[in-house]
Amino acid sequence: MTRRKVYLDNAGAGPLTKDAAEAVNNFLNLWQEEGEPWELALDHIVEAKRVFAQLINASSWQNIAAVPSATYGLNALLSAMEFKPGSNVVISPLNFPTGVFSFHALKSRGLIREVRIAKSVNGYVPLEDYERLIDDNTAVVFVDYVSWITGYKERIREISEIAHARGAVFISDAFHAVGVLPIDVARDGVDALITGSYKWLLGPHGAGFVYVNDELLSRLKPSFSGWMGIDDNQVSRRLRNEKLFKRPIDINTYIPARDAARLEWGTWPIIAFEGTLASMKLLLKYEVPHRFEEHTNKLIGRLANSLGDLGLKVTTPLGSHSSILTFEYSNPYDLAEFLSRNNIVVSPRPGTIRISPHGYNTTDEIDKFIEVLKTYIKSRA
Repeated sequence: MTRRKVYLDNAGAGPLTKDAAEAVNNFLNLWQEEGEPWELALDHIVEAKRVFAQLINASSWQNIAAVPSATYGLNALLSAMEFKPGSNVVISPLNFPTGVFSFHALKSRGLIREVRIAKSVNGYVPLEDYERLIDDNTAVVFVDYVSWITGYKERIREISEIAHARGAVFISDAFHAVGVLPIDVARDGVDALITGSYKWLLGPHGAGFVYVNDELLSRLKPSFSGWMGIDDNQVSRRLRNEKLFKRPIDINTYIPARDAARLEWGTWPIIAFEGTLASMKLLLKYEVPHRFEEHTNKLIGRLANSLGDLGLKVTTPLGSHSSILTFEYSNPYDLAEFLSRNNIVVSPRPGTIRISPHGYNTTDEIDKFIEVLKTYIKSRA
């Protein structure tokens, strides 16, 4: 695809890598020819957890749950948490909406009292606003690592410190960061992190991960479960030590898995994890989040300077940006269609255009985008 198009929409969905496609096809061929390769799939699920743990610098793969999506992972996590009467949660307005609605749902059931949404100023939320909103009754602070709207890279460590000082749990959605930015959950004081597979991780839809640190993990009491989420499950215990169904599963008791697998309710979408594992290994092989951070920063800087020269207003706070840049435009959908006809892919949003390069993008592609943009602006003058 990148031979035919300038692809600048990784914040929407990254291109599927050759590695991912081959992994999925090989798995499907094996399934078709030999029957379901179940034990191989289980080994790869564990390997995917190990690789993801490396990407976020988690201490152990057992702090990672493999789930079908970021939303599924967040709701599995929230359903296992206990909330004191009168609790509130504090959320960034720059978060992707999925988590906001999850907390509104908790409030509608009376499980929390209040959802406090901070206010953004010029594309970010000042730390002072978090300090104002977070109090001794705050149960959770939920802030995305990177805003999908403005591309602002949050000051995660500082926000987590404010949350922890008040006894709150800090959760982050890292869907717009994992795979393109270096992430260190221990350094940043993240209690739980969620993400999916199909943006900068360059995998197919249908896979996701939840990281939970040891302290929070010890307090989780799942409201829901399934055969994957129990202590006597096949990955962490049975398959490694005995035949899967050599003895019956005891249905008279419920003991949740000792590790993050307690958030894994049912059978995984194993095909999605085959592709996601292959792409994550590719990212690690080339050390993309670390070696290419400076590269993607330069691409964003080049974009910002060129857009400024054209008199277009950049709406991404450039003091702390990621691999997303947005700028104002009166008719973003018409512009995006024009760019698409010229084999350039971006995301139109209400009143803005979002550009999101990855480590594989080049300065020549950025320059081509700017030249086509100039042509469009002149044609509308």
